[in-house]
Amino acid sequence: MVVLSPEVGDDGFSSSVERISTFIQGNGGAIKNVDSWGKRRLAYPIRRHLDAYYAVTHFSAEPQAIRPLETNLDLAEDVLRHLVVRVEEPKVQEKK
Repeated sequence: MVVLSPEVGDDGFSSSVERISTFIQGNGGAIKNVDSWGKRRLAYPIRRHLDAYYAVTHFSAEPQAIRPLETNLDLAEDVLRHLVVRVEEPKVQEKK
């Protein structure tokens, strides 16, 4: 999940999400789904912004590709906050 500055605008939001997706794919990851929430009100001000753009990207990648992604997101000026979470695949139980 990324929270992007409202200063990027609608066009910048799309290009930022595309840049992040391209970075993931460039490091051997595969994008499963990108859920763009659009502009939303923040629960508390971040860097004096009250609104921000939200996007949730579901992807698969090797564990060693996560650290470069987080470093890239930390350095990006348009990213206010980000969160990378590992989601366990549900286990299918066989019926007896």
